[in-house]
Formats: sequence, structure tokens, C-alpha cells
Amino acid sequence: MSKNISVALKAHYALGSTTIARCWRFERRDGLIVTVTTCARDLLINGEIYRSKDGVNPTAIAQQADGAVQNSEVNGTLSTEFASELEIISGLWDRADVTVFEVNYRDLSMGQVILQTGTLGDVKAGRSAFNAEVRGLNQFMQQTTGRVFGPTCRANLGDDECKVDVEALRFSSTLTAVADRRTITDSAATQPDDWFGAGVLRIESGPSAGAEMEVHSFSAGVYVLALPFAFNPEVGMSYSVLPGCRKRHTRGSRNPLGISDCKDKFDNVINFRAFPPSMFPGNNRILGLGASKS
Repeated sequence: MSKNISVALKAHYALGSTTIARCWRFERRDGLIVTVTTCARDLLINGEIYRSKDGVNPTAIAQQADGAVQNSEVNGTLSTEFASELEIISGLWDRADVTVFEVNYRDLSMGQVILQTGTLGDVKAGRSAFNAEVRGLNQFMQQTTGRVFGPTCRANLGDDECKVDVEALRFSSTLTAVADRRTITDSAATQPDDWFGAGVLRIESGPSAGAEMEVHSFSAGVYVLALPFAFNPEVGMSYSVLPGCRKRHTRGSRNPLGISDCKDKFDNVINFRAFPPSMFPGNNRILGLGASKS
């Protein structure tokens, strides 16, 4: 794969001994930018300081000309200055944008050669170290895109297809009771049962601000989360939560007793992006199997 590289840096690579350092630029979903380098000293590149981090180690980047997915990993030591266990478990590093490049740390005027751009995939944290998979942009080419016809609504609540202004429905309050890391209560949350089911709850205060978790169920002010938080929620902690959509829309003239989140909860049937089974002809109809001859 060809690289955009300056003449000076290309000549430096051709030397028997080089002074090359690898750098990473991470941009998390919450907007925080983290920059690190394998160089023994900090580097100032494009107005950003790339911190020298002992224990941050790259693996080889595998690239092919046939469009295969680029794979690489970065391993490092957990620290509050770079990535802490709490941040990783809370999902703050999930799908962070990544740019990997190399420079001549003795002459930054030679420019840089970008090795890979993409997002973080699987991020694993142990007691003292972490491992992060860097997925290239080709990863998106292996995922289903475009419109998919099926019985389940393909839209996500609040996206361009759904069109519901979900932020206008965000509820903010404070916790009044905590049973454990997964079960928390807010007596001021008087919404109907399951209003926040399948929604997303976000912590807004304290050292874990920004941590999010999907709501498994909601009833009488009690939230049961899909997974436990990585920290201990406390009474008085501020939070906000978005209502969820279970993507159910089964009520109609043929099924008047069916359930419809789209109609009853959001009054948004016009933007329901699914197709009931009655609209699909089925394999027998398509293939002409079992049809009687005229």
C-alpha cells in the first residue's frame, strides 16, 4: 500500500540506522484527545504534545493491497494519565478514533507517514495493563450498509430515519437509593413502567461522569441496568437517561390488542422502518414451490 511520505523522511528510512518513533492520536467519544508516543521524550507535533509513555507497545500493522482489513494492536500499562481501568470498563474508549503515524523524532520537519486510521475495537483491561484492537477503515466495508428489509425496525431511536427528537425527552435527576452497581433508584422518576427500558443512562457527576449503560428494565423509579457499572454509584449522584424503544409495532386492524412503542410512546408510526411478515412473499412463493398447476 503506497504511503504519502516526504522525500527527506523516505531517505531517512533508507538509512541503516533510523530515529523513528511511532505516535498515536486518540479521540474518544466524549471529545477528549489523548496523544502518546514511543519516543523517550515528549514531542510537539501539529500543536499537540505527544507524551512519552513507558509501557505503551505497538504490534505490527498488517496491510494488503486487496482491501483486506488492517489489523494491529496496542498494549500498555493502565494509568490515570492515559487510560484507566474505570474509563475502559465504562466504555469511554469504545470506538475511539485512532490515527497511527511515524516521525523522525530528531527532525520533525521531515513530516510524518500515516500508517493507519480507524477506530478502537475490543479493549480489554487487566489489573495493571490493557490491550486495544485498532480496526482500519476497511472494517466498515464488511458490515451491512444501506436499507435492509425485515420485520424489525432498522432505525435507532433519534437517528435520521427515526426522526424523534430524543434529546428533548432526556430526563435528568439524582439517585435516591442504590441497591448495587446494577440496581439504582430515583423516587422522582415517575414515568410509566418500561419508559426507560432499552434506553441509555449516563452519569453526570463525580469521577465517573460520562459513563453510560443501557437500561434493562424500569419500574416505579427503579432502574435495572443491562450490566453493572464498573464503579459504585452513590446516593445524590446526578444522572440523565433517555427513553428506550423496543421496536415493537404489532397493533393494527388485524391485531388491535398488539403493542406499539412507535404509536403509543413516540407517535411516530410514519417513520417505522420495518416490514411485517405479511409483506414478504416467502421462499415458497418466490421459488414457485407447492403451487398448483393451472
